Amino acid sequence: MENDSQALLQLRRFRQEFYVSALGHRKDSLFELMEAALCASGPQPLVRLSMVPAFRRRWPSACDGLADGSLNTTRLRRLFVGALPTAPAEERELWVIDGTTWPRPAAATSPDRTYCHRVTPGIPQTGVVPGWESQWLVAIPERQGSWVLPLDVSRRGPGGGSCTELALVQIAAALRSRPGTAPRPVVLLDSGYDPVQLAGSEVRQHVDFLVRLAKNRVFYRDPGPYRGRGAPAKHGARLDLKRPSTQTEPARQASVVDPEYGRVEVTLWTGLHARRAPLARFSVVRIHVAHLPRRPEPPAPLWLAWIGDAAPADLLLLWHWYLRRFTVEHAFRFAKHDLGWTTVRPRSPEAADRWTWLVAAIFWQLYLARAVVTDCRLPWERPPSPHALSPGRVRRGFPGLLSTLGTPATVPKLRGKAPGRQRGTKPGPRPRHPVVRRTPLLAA
Repeated sequence: MENDSQALLQLRRFRQEFYVSALGHRKDSLFELMEAALCASGPQPLVRLSMVPAFRRRWPSACDGLADGSLNTTRLRRLFVGALPTAPAEERELWVIDGTTWPRPAAATSPDRTYCHRVTPGIPQTGVVPGWESQWLVAIPERQGSWVLPLDVSRRGPGGGSCTELALVQIAAALRSRPGTAPRPVVLLDSGYDPVQLAGSEVRQHVDFLVRLAKNRVFYRDPGPYRGRGAPAKHGARLDLKRPSTQTEPARQASVVDPEYGRVEVTLWTGLHARRAPLARFSVVRIHVAHLPRRPEPPAPLWLAWIGDAAPADLLLLWHWYLRRFTVEHAFRFAKHDLGWTTVRPRSPEAADRWTWLVAAIFWQLYLARAVVTDCRLPWERPPSPHALSPGRVRRGFPGLLSTLGTPATVPKLRGKAPGRQRGTKPGPRPRHPVVRRTPLLAA
């Protein structure tokens, strides 16, 4: 009972600090719009969210909140990073960076749209669609489950640089909100991020990277001793990820028999570099599993780059750590299909950014409420322990918690009717914006 009251107090403090310090102009509308998304029955457009009982204002306030409201992103990052749970002494803190697409193919009046990749049902699963691309930095607090805790969300605009550059900016911003004595996290990234640029960055002094490698990469070992003739060699023997004959003389190996994956072998090569950056050194890891769950054919080896301090003594930890990276995929699906993150259709990208930060705050409130919320399980669902509830089941019982939790938003006041548009005013059609291509087409 004491733990429940402590969890409820922590959730109430989080909501109060979010309302007071992070929200600016039109804070009441923004806060109640976030509560409406928490209590809605499913993904709803903006006008439907204004009809949820948690949103006590009229429907124009929902649009005005996103269009004219303000958020202090620096204080939001500080609030999110400060609320991170402490990892056990024997475990490392895991962060994940990944991007996802907000499709806006028909929004011709919305600026800053780019051609983005998205995964679609059927075959082929990949496609290109005009939209906004968002990159999330999240923490993975548990070994199992689908919980993520957002630390930073950024939209990658047409002039925002590469995804690796944006990732370094996000990590640096999150590190500035942490005390100097905080433990060194491990950042997990997919193959879309450049390991050479990560290895040469200043952020490497404060974090460790575990990034997936494309299977066609080629790296080089250190050159041998100088022979006394000609220029000293810059590169040594090759390590071609597609040629097993070059994958010799590893530094360490480890293996285990897993009940789901069969025999798992982890091999580590140290002191490698790319041709274009001889000074950016890192280790290459090969993970080979006998089979994947529910797939009969054997998978190809998984190649990773370890960038940072010395690799852990137990190499199998690298495999377990990278498996937890896929939790962010469940979080993106939950944000889109349950919370309605991409269901709302704002015109301006700045309004979309405000809505994205509100969705990120919803993840935190669900995580803090899982110990005190009443589980509204369906007849065919098993009763789990309070700390084993999924984000969807916590959200299902969150409306019943609001009466106990309260809200820091003020009661709306009637302000009369707006004067409306002046007689004779003709605003005309909205300007159209073309979709920006990040990589310009080569001239014929």
